[in-house]
Amino acid sequence: MKPTAKQEVLASFFNALAHPRRQMIFQVLREIGREGMPYQSLQARTGLTRATLSFHLRKMGEGQILNRKVKGQESWYSLNLSPFSLFSAPTSTPARPSNYRKTA
Repeated sequence: MKPTAKQEVLASFFNALAHPRRQMIFQVLREIGREGMPYQSLQARTGLTRATLSFHLRKMGEGQILNRKVKGQESWYSLNLSPFSLFSAPTSTPARPSNYRKTA
C-alpha cells in the first residue's frame, strides 16, 4: 500500500516543523500575520545566523508552509496556511470491524 497524495503532503508539512528552530520561525511568522516580514527582520527577531536561518527556511519551503516574495531587493516570508485545510474531518465514516458491538 502506498501513501496517498494527502499523506505525502502532510508528511512534508510535519517534517517542515520537525525542528525546534523551525517551530520558532513558524511562531514568529504566525504572530506577524499575513503580510510576513523581510529576511533581515526575521533574522534579527530569531537571532539565528544567516546560514542557519537560510537552511531552516529552505526546509520549511520544501514542506510548502512558506510563501516567499521579493519586494525590491528584499525577500519577504509569510506562512502558507493551505496545508492546514488537509486536517479537516474525513469525508466518509470508517468501516467498523465485524465484531463491533455498540454499547449503551
